[in-house]
Amino acid sequence: MFTRAELMDAINEIESGKHSIQNCERLAAIYTVLDHKYQPEISGYSGDNKIDDVIGSYGKSEFLDLVSGKPSKEVWLLIDELIEALYVLNPKLLFNFLNKLRAL
Repeated sequence: MFTRAELMDAINEIESGKHSIQNCERLAAIYTVLDHKYQPEISGYSGDNKIDDVIGSYGKSEFLDLVSGKPSKEVWLLIDELIEALYVLNPKLLFNFLNKLRAL
């Protein structure tokens, strides 16, 4: 069986390559294996009994290293706090960032 890191590397490789139906099918298969094999259950939680997705390893920066493996929901909430602070502290930087995000 593949490790989580191997699956994440395969996902990153496919997502950064050519967009095609075949690659979409490959991604679906890899995500299915990842979800089935590596999503831990939470006891006492009603619903699908799985935690939110965790963030993969996407680079070597300190920030990306810190968030790798962390629950995405909590990381997004912290990033949202940072964005709110940027509205006050440096709106020009924030608007440049938001424009880059819109362009994705």
